[in-house]
Amino acid sequence: MENATYLNFAGFQCLEDLNHHTIDLYLSTCGIQNCVAGHSFGPGKREEYILHFISDGKGSFTCDGHTYHLSRGDVFLIKPNTNVYYIADSANPWSYLWVGFNGIKAPAYLSYAGLEGDAVTCRCENTPLIFSYIQQMIICRHLTHSNELKREAALLQVLSVLIEEYRTKLPKEERYDYPYKIYVEQAVDYIQRNYKSDVKINDIAGYIGIDRSYLTNIFKTVTNLSPQEYLLRYRMEQAEILLLQTKKKIGEIALEIGYHDPMTFSKMFKKYTGINPTEFREQEK
Repeated sequence: MENATYLNFAGFQCLEDLNHHTIDLYLSTCGIQNCVAGHSFGPGKREEYILHFISDGKGSFTCDGHTYHLSRGDVFLIKPNTNVYYIADSANPWSYLWVGFNGIKAPAYLSYAGLEGDAVTCRCENTPLIFSYIQQMIICRHLTHSNELKREAALLQVLSVLIEEYRTKLPKEERYDYPYKIYVEQAVDYIQRNYKSDVKINDIAGYIGIDRSYLTNIFKTVTNLSPQEYLLRYRMEQAEILLLQTKKKIGEIALEIGYHDPMTFSKMFKKYTGINPTEFREQEK
């Protein structure tokens, strides 16, 4: 026996602004359905994007003349005003979760998950998590401002799962979303704010959310220095300022720029400038 739970939010979505053409992202429908053998839709069109997450069974999805035979863990996307047809398998009919949405940012979010151009299918290994988000949408079905935000948050969580799974399957050098110069800017900012502490390259990479080797490669590309070399240079520049503009002792300056051992600081300063800190201070008088 077929059973389904579904909701349509289009009638009361976006209480402050009912013009959907000006909204970044809005939820229009969601549901959970266990299909009987041969249950189908179409040929027909939908007005919004609709993602179907197959939680069990099998079926087929036809879009733009291409037929995809799908099963548990597969996802298929219906795009607005696109003619589609889908049908549950006669022997092992599928069950699926769905979420319908649209908005100015919808195409971009889908592209982040690899669903752009002709791509209308993908994989989702965490269907139970998707189920929990759709349950949240259903629980928050009542007409309130707070529930509207909760439903939108759940929709964003659904899309984030797809994006994260897609990105982790890419080659390492393609996983990162932003231009590499942005990551380098973040690394430089981290170093300049934390140079007084025991900064590790792993700390910088972890803070930004990228791989250490990738950070090192792009950092050298932009600055011609490794992160460690940049950290050393920045510390020495700060040491020079303190030596010239203050009367602080060498040990105090060492601590202030991240060295607990004054001898280590003096050694690194001489390696960087060619003279030790005391000589540098006397020379610049």
